[in-house]
Amino acid sequence: MDRQRIGLWGTFIFAALAAIGMIVQVYLIGGFLFGEGSGWLDAHRNLGKLVHLFYVLTFISALIGLWPNWRATGWPFALAVLGTIQAFLAGGSGFEKQQDGALHAFHAGLVPIVFVIALLIAWRTWNELQATTPAERPAT
Repeated sequence: MDRQRIGLWGTFIFAALAAIGMIVQVYLIGGFLFGEGSGWLDAHRNLGKLVHLFYVLTFISALIGLWPNWRATGWPFALAVLGTIQAFLAGGSGFEKQQDGALHAFHAGLVPIVFVIALLIAWRTWNELQATTPAERPAT
């Protein structure tokens, strides 16, 4: 397997794991909000750190897999940047500190955008991996 295929597999795997992790996070925060206890909030926070790592690893893998076609790394870069912004908007203060709630609400508001970007990356990368020869690979 060459550098490009390894990078593309990494891009696909990390983007897919990010999307799956986000679904689980929504479930966990929903459980917390509907009374399941603070353990669910802790699980949401801890999984969030791992999902954020998947955003960054998606971009790094795309750099490896798509080099020297830097323009094709635009969506993975957007995922890493928006995912980082979204993570920092959580504020780390949770429900103990209610100030700036309107700003921290964007943490939840960016979820659909980041999720769609992760799915888009996974889908495009999967299609590229399924092409048997470089000539058959779709332009990204």
